[in-house]
Amino acid sequence: MMFAATDRPQIDDTSKATADELRAMWGPMAANAGTYDVSGNLVTIRPIVAKIPIVMKPGANEVYAFRVEGNTLSLTQQRNARGVTVQNAATTRLMRVE
Repeated sequence: MMFAATDRPQIDDTSKATADELRAMWGPMAANAGTYDVSGNLVTIRPIVAKIPIVMKPGANEVYAFRVEGNTLSLTQQRNARGVTVQNAATTRLMRVE
């Protein structure tokens, strides 16, 4: 699901916003920044900053199996940020559009 900027409330002063207004503004958004390593067909993602605090804990790395076919990147999560092996994970497919 994607949200446009106009789908979320425009809050000029977050210090005066209600909890419901803040949830409506930030709820649909997810963001991380950090580093990654590739080894074979696995990519390990190491967040440094994240919206969700547990993702920033030391060792909270996610591991995905990946495959590139033409302009399509397929990612299947192998291990989550808590270090738990993901069973029956869905595969996300991203297509490069030029």
